[in-house]
Amino acid sequence: MKAFWSDCGQGPASDTPVELDLVQAKNTWSDASGVKGNFFGLIDTQGRTIQFYFTEDIPDHFEDARHLEIVLLDIPVQGKRGSYSKQVSIGEVHGLIALAFSVGVDHSSFPGLSFSSW
Repeated sequence: MKAFWSDCGQGPASDTPVELDLVQAKNTWSDASGVKGNFFGLIDTQGRTIQFYFTEDIPDHFEDARHLEIVLLDIPVQGKRGSYSKQVSIGEVHGLIALAFSVGVDHSSFPGLSFSSW
């Protein structure tokens, strides 16, 4: 799977993604700063994209922030001119990354998503 991300402005862009395996993808997500605007994205072999975007900063006073629902899961669909998305917790992202590696980025495989037009 190919990946792109921005960790405080650092990382490969979506037009120049890098190949990562599942462990590398999870580690890249885990090593990222929990800062509003930072994101991590995956592109499957069919060219479909899933993105995880911090909608808020992780507050400094949290030792364990896994329960915070401050990550937007977003699956853009160019052909429909919109995205399937939902807010998820930080702790859910590893499982969602594993799911993407397992089944690809098929929005129907990710429960609870809502579609929004651009």
